[in-house]
Amino acid sequence: MNIYEIHKGNPDIFTQLYLKDQLFCYYQCPQKEKIVQLYSNHNQLTFTLGGQRILRQGDKKWTLTQDKGFLVKRGAFLQELPNNYSDWKVLVLYFKDDYLKKVFEEFRPHFVLKNLPEVKVEMIEEFTIDEKIQNIYESLLPYFSKSQLLPDSIFEGKFKELLFNILIHPSNKQTLAYINQIVDEYTIPIWQVMESNYYYDLKISEFAEIANRSTSTFRRDFIKHYQTSPGKWLTAKRLEKATSLLQTSNKTISEITFDCGFKNISHFSRIFKEKFKLTPTEYRAKYS
Repeated sequence: MNIYEIHKGNPDIFTQLYLKDQLFCYYQCPQKEKIVQLYSNHNQLTFTLGGQRILRQGDKKWTLTQDKGFLVKRGAFLQELPNNYSDWKVLVLYFKDDYLKKVFEEFRPHFVLKNLPEVKVEMIEEFTIDEKIQNIYESLLPYFSKSQLLPDSIFEGKFKELLFNILIHPSNKQTLAYINQIVDEYTIPIWQVMESNYYYDLKISEFAEIANRSTSTFRRDFIKHYQTSPGKWLTAKRLEKATSLLQTSNKTISEITFDCGFKNISHFSRIFKEKFKLTPTEYRAKYS
């Protein structure tokens, strides 16, 4: 599920405001399932105002709490309810590349851009929030309860102040490095997108969105790098992960199906048997 489209399409659940086509949402999360698979085709800043949520990508885990801000980059992830379930109140600020570039260029003289750290591959990144940063994003909240349209200048000043203070904080050099990379029009490599997201049940068009490419450009770049089609590569990669889990883990067939990006157990079993001439259960019994 595209989390941006879910937020945008349900204003009755996710209270929202717009700043020059940038979507801001403030809401209490309605999630009921223990785990949901989501993906985002836009970068977002996330501030927890109460409760918790857990985000997972691959073997990595982040617990979203009030003491940290989070940059959620383009990509797929799992959103999980914590065991000590409590309502999660959150402020989400989406930003698109073109607008971000304009804001960044305005502040560029104030940023120390030399010797920035290498940008991490992980799609979720913590950043430090101090009292000033907290006061700024909390000052946005009253505007979500106002029914009348607000002039862009009101919200824009606050958003710029918020972004500026996050990026100049000495502990947030990783975040600054990532934003600087976007401004420099860095094109994320195909391999980085695929290796980080192949185990999610996504369409080719959704992988293309994460890679910030059109579907046709994505297919062309993919074939150039991997010398095969996306569909064939995904099937082989997911089966490789599935065989490893069957041999080395105690996960159920249902869990492995979900963890490897297959649509359902019957689909997984059919593809698996076509490849190995054994069902997943038979393969486990023979090779574990």
